[in-house]
Amino acid sequence: MYQWAVYFHVLIAMFWMGGMLFTIAVIVPATRTRLARYKPLLFHELGTRFSRISWVLFPLLAFTGVLALFGKGYRTAHLVTVDFWSSGYGCLLAGKLMLFLLVLVISALHDYWLGPKAVSILEQEHEKTGQNSNKVVMASRWAGRATFILGLAIVFLAVLLVR
Repeated sequence: MYQWAVYFHVLIAMFWMGGMLFTIAVIVPATRTRLARYKPLLFHELGTRFSRISWVLFPLLAFTGVLALFGKGYRTAHLVTVDFWSSGYGCLLAGKLMLFLLVLVISALHDYWLGPKAVSILEQEHEKTGQNSNKVVMASRWAGRATFILGLAIVFLAVLLVR
């Protein structure tokens, strides 16, 4: 069970992180050139689709993570003790879980408030000037960046947990 849980956990994390990396490395640069006039539409369509997938992946990550813990031999009785959470493994896991919760909060803010509002502003500003400097747009960008950086930190802690 442990290997299968870890396999799916890693596969899901790869898809989520890969989607963000593809956005950063391919979509964002592409919208700075010939696709600039389609930027609001692209970010709305692609962002909405990726957001829907992400919100399916998040509970799957939690589920496969719990399965991996059980597959590794931990039981509920272990997980409710101070000894577990004060051990090296427990501290790393707690850090990973705290970062994951932070990702959920930032993702919710980005996906359900900042992102849609930023796309609306981009559409309006792009029609007028082709530029944007709105604080909501900047906050949306930084929320996306923060989610990616936190995702990298989560992956780092995951590596430490299995080593």
